[in-house]
Amino acid sequence: MARKRKRSEIQAGELNLTAMIDVAFQLLAFFIITVKPADVMASLNVYRPSPVERNATPPPQPPMIRIQVLPEGYILNDRAVTYSEMQEFLRRLAKIDKTQTVLIMCANAAPHEKLVEVLDTCAKVELSNLSVVSSGGD
Repeated sequence: MARKRKRSEIQAGELNLTAMIDVAFQLLAFFIITVKPADVMASLNVYRPSPVERNATPPPQPPMIRIQVLPEGYILNDRAVTYSEMQEFLRRLAKIDKTQTVLIMCANAAPHEKLVEVLDTCAKVELSNLSVVSSGGD
């Protein structure tokens, strides 16, 4: 005859999490204390200039070219000029240095077309370092 098993009510024991959390924190503290961080600065590939280059002075910056666009004409570096004189000056400037900074100050009362003409002239002679500001005066 087959034996019948007795059904017994087995209750699962409770797991004490406090002890496991304590062990986890102790392991975390151990790894934090014993880890040696890698020296990042030692592995950087940095090329520093030689002392001779450090003492050399940089070349002087050329002065900024200022063009004022007014309702009655143009002012180039504090001198009144015609549109054709300004074009010729910008052509000569571009032959010398195309990276020259040109500051274009446009009066509020100046026609928009005059500003566009100056910007077109700069684009034709390939001057690209331009700054355009609006000046409140006429």
